[in-house]
This record gives sequence, C-alpha cells and structure tokens, in this order.
Amino acid sequence: MKGYVTATGYMGFVEGRYILFCSESDYVDYIREMKEISIAAG
Repeated sequence: MKGYVTATGYMGFVEGRYILFCSESDYVDYIREMKEISIAAG
C-alpha cells in the first residue's frame, strides 16, 4: 500500500495509478475488498 495525503483527500496507489479517496481509511478498506474479491475469484 502506498499513498499520500492531499488537501482534498488521500491519493492511494492502485494497480499502477493513483486514485483519490476521501480518507486513508477508505483507501485501506478498498484495498482489503480488492484482495477479498481476488481471493474469491481464485
């Protein structure tokens, strides 16, 4: 996980690009959900 705080939220690094999230915790939740989906897809 990689990212940084901005004036408008948190820029989180996802699959080779940065995405703006409302907060760092939103970014962490997103990454966790993506990992769960990837595991479930097998």
